[in-house]
Amino acid sequence: MMKILTGMISHETNVFSNIVTDLRKFEERALLRGREGLDFYVGTRSPIGGFIDASRAYGFDLVPTIFASASPSGKVTDEAFEALLGEVLRGIRENRDLDGVLLHLHGAGVTESSDDLEGEVLRAIREEVGGAPIISTFDFHANYTELMLREADILVGWDTYPHVDSYERSMDAGRLMKALLEGELKPTSVMKKPPMMPAPQAQYTGRHPMKTVMERACGVEKEEGVANVTVAGGFPWSDHKDVGAAVIVTTNNDAGLAEEKAQEIADLIWSLRRDFLVRPTTVREALREAMKAKGPYVLADIGDNPGGGAPSDGTFVLKAMLEMGVRDAVLAVMWDPEAVAKAIEAGVGNKVILRVGGKTDQFHGEPVEVTGRVRIISDGRFQHKGPMMTGVWTEMGRTVVLECDGIDLIIAERRLQPTDLQLYRSLGIEPTEKRIIVVKSSVHYRASHEPIAERVIELDTPGLTSPRLASLPFKRIRRPIFPLDPEMLGIVELKGFEEE
Repeated sequence: MMKILTGMISHETNVFSNIVTDLRKFEERALLRGREGLDFYVGTRSPIGGFIDASRAYGFDLVPTIFASASPSGKVTDEAFEALLGEVLRGIRENRDLDGVLLHLHGAGVTESSDDLEGEVLRAIREEVGGAPIISTFDFHANYTELMLREADILVGWDTYPHVDSYERSMDAGRLMKALLEGELKPTSVMKKPPMMPAPQAQYTGRHPMKTVMERACGVEKEEGVANVTVAGGFPWSDHKDVGAAVIVTTNNDAGLAEEKAQEIADLIWSLRRDFLVRPTTVREALREAMKAKGPYVLADIGDNPGGGAPSDGTFVLKAMLEMGVRDAVLAVMWDPEAVAKAIEAGVGNKVILRVGGKTDQFHGEPVEVTGRVRIISDGRFQHKGPMMTGVWTEMGRTVVLECDGIDLIIAERRLQPTDLQLYRSLGIEPTEKRIIVVKSSVHYRASHEPIAERVIELDTPGLTSPRLASLPFKRIRRPIFPLDPEMLGIVELKGFEEE
């Protein structure tokens, strides 16, 4: 059997976040080693679950190293990075007879010392394995670099946002590895990067313009001589020169074809740039409409998405809900360990007064005083049953449901965006029976929430993940770039937050 080393180091870095990403942050979300990691992901529709099934399909003997993922937040400490990378390198040094390497990396990682976490990982691995093939899968929001392209043989990006194809793309990576090892594939890759960094809310692949782009990319991937097509929307909040959209086309030893097809798709993205602007709805306008509806109306607090590095303790929407007398609603998920502890101390069934949210930074509002009854206390553990990461267990830490005048407020010890309806059901809440569901999420919620929603509305909330990119002090991105330089593009970016 072919001996293939595998592992995962995944972090999406929002440099504007003041939440430091140390080793403890990885331990809170996912930090598994060796066979323990394979056992955790086996049978799941996840990146590592895909590698496991690919190994069975293509006759690989997987050598597991470390499987590490932390919730999006600030820069990864050098100490944490060196520790994680060190475990991967140790696995290589203990298995010098490796035939290849299959990794999952995010693509938007930033450390205290490097803008290119993934490039550094790939460079270090290449120094150890020499000419052995390296293939890595990446998140749809990767900020691809020339270093990544040079050090890996093939970069395989996810094709969907919400990310419902991580398993399938890992299977693709396994297929490409087999072809490469058997001498059937000589990968030749070309990368093109249009001067764009679209907000992630505009990267939703279920609608135009990204749907149009991905349909073309998938079509190109089926053409003769093309081995893989990767398109990334990029992750703006990493704030460095390589941030932004990218197209990578890999062919079977045909540089001309790779150049032609990569440029074709990059030109398509550029031609659609006006369609990548996001126009959210004011909070009160959305709430007024939702209060008249049968529901469920799903309202997305896109400025406070923990899946993009925001703290998930923003209070703008909660404050408006309380002031407007919203009823029959649920808000998921407020991050506030202090409030959780006080609610648990009060006990189930008891009334408690809490100062909730607004405790992390200056971007997401002030704490809001709420009075409510503690309805549920939970360990916050549930298993995904929806289309994203099916079968994977998630832990929110200790979690409470506070019933506040018709609003079920979910408060947790850990930051988590609601991507699966089991989150609610594990807490005794049936989401299909609610009139209003407020989610702190940009796009991932759509995979599970759209099928039950009467309507979905994106809320115009301030925060570290707001699509109003001009509201944050970018310092290191390449310029000019869409949508921050309208004088070059003839486009006016949305200015300021609408007032009522």
